[in-house]
Amino acid sequence: MGKEILINIEPQETRLAILENKVLEEFSVERLGEKTLVGNVIKGRVNSVVPAVKAAFVGLGLEKNGYLYLADIVGMGMDFESIDKEEEELKPPRRMQPYQSIDQLVKKGQEVLVQVTKEPFGTKGARLTTHISLPGRYIVLLPYDRHLGISRRISDDKERARLKEILRGLEVPKEMGVIIRTAGIGQSKRELGRDLKYLLGIWRNIKIGAAKKQAPAQLHEEYDLVLRVARDYLTEDVEKLIIDNRDEYRKIQHFLSAVAPHLRSKVELYEGDIPLYDRKGIEKDVEKLFERKVPLRCGGYIVIEPTEGLVAIDVNSGKFTEKKSLEETAFAVNMEAAREVARQIRLRDLGGIIVIDFIDMMQAGKRRKVFETLTDSLKRDKAKTDVSPLSEICLVEMTRQRMRRSVESMSFRECPYCQGRGLIKSVSTVSIQALRKVKKYLKETKKKQVELHVNPEVTSRLFNEDRQAIESIERVFHARIIVKADPLLQVEEIKLI
Repeated sequence: MGKEILINIEPQETRLAILENKVLEEFSVERLGEKTLVGNVIKGRVNSVVPAVKAAFVGLGLEKNGYLYLADIVGMGMDFESIDKEEEELKPPRRMQPYQSIDQLVKKGQEVLVQVTKEPFGTKGARLTTHISLPGRYIVLLPYDRHLGISRRISDDKERARLKEILRGLEVPKEMGVIIRTAGIGQSKRELGRDLKYLLGIWRNIKIGAAKKQAPAQLHEEYDLVLRVARDYLTEDVEKLIIDNRDEYRKIQHFLSAVAPHLRSKVELYEGDIPLYDRKGIEKDVEKLFERKVPLRCGGYIVIEPTEGLVAIDVNSGKFTEKKSLEETAFAVNMEAAREVARQIRLRDLGGIIVIDFIDMMQAGKRRKVFETLTDSLKRDKAKTDVSPLSEICLVEMTRQRMRRSVESMSFRECPYCQGRGLIKSVSTVSIQALRKVKKYLKETKKKQVELHVNPEVTSRLFNEDRQAIESIERVFHARIIVKADPLLQVEEIKLI
């Protein structure tokens, strides 16, 4: 069994799952009203320029201003998710003046044509670039960058030479550039030329819109998840793309008719009575993506702990003790964990700083093999990663490009009761706090009666173990304390009436 793409359409969300040999390898979600901004081209207006941070803040017609760094204006910020960075340039890039200050390039009130490269996150607005990139099926069009190149992921020398020759023969406008994507492997000059013509048409419409519309105005919207899958993931090595919605099935077929007619036969409409993910046996795997503990086949396990500043991943041997020595046990668990960690990072779309704590190993050769396994497993990741070597204490520090919200951040919110701690106060602690609040209330108000409303678990504690404490307070303040159980209150909630 090879590679399968499964798309599940619900009224409120679209889910993408990619299986290889029946194993879930990638997963994405897009919800109604939460479509990605990454890739959108917008005519914005500069609201402020802050030389101290080398950034301009651009009004996009959204809740938050986007931010445009100096590096994203003068040619140093070209790593987009949809672009495989070129290895070779067939025509030189445009010479650019080495500006030192952003206020030399943009002014307050100026209209700018920008593209979103990173989603708004937390208190930050969207990250922007002036280097527009339009990804197609086989190529990426760079309207403002005179680069001609081939994806670094295409490693075959003969194929690179063939594509290089085709690239030289394409009618690329002099002021523009093109990068051939990995999907371009094996494609003819005719197919690549058709893709180029399609993208030039999109760019033409963007320019017309930019001339007619006042800022802020959206000029080009990135495809939704369904069409991005058809464009970026449906390749010759995919056996099937199965989708369970007739309208979206037709949309894919229409899109492929324009860009890749030979792939239409790979798309199937699923109309079974059993839900698609249940039929394929992956619904349980999807649910497990939200669990912090991930078991390994050997008996070990990894623990994934996202925090505000980084993601911590801990590797544990668990019950695995089959090897003769601790060193061999650690090596066997670490080797399996290295592959699983890379898989979990993709599945959960973890981004930012990631620290992996492997089991300690004394031998440098074994540490090197574990590191090589990890880096090899990360090569299939479309997001940009930067991995530091495995340290002597078996720690790996890495960064991964964060483009969109993770599946976890979309699916969960911070607990309003524990504020993200993952813990709540014990019943005894809440009982003590409740009585402390009662004393303060009686002292400040001089009232002779108070109703204390708490969770039933706390009520039980107050009526039993803490009954004497209540009676003592009543004697001191010459007041009556009425304790009432409220099942609607969480354990930590306390109300005084």
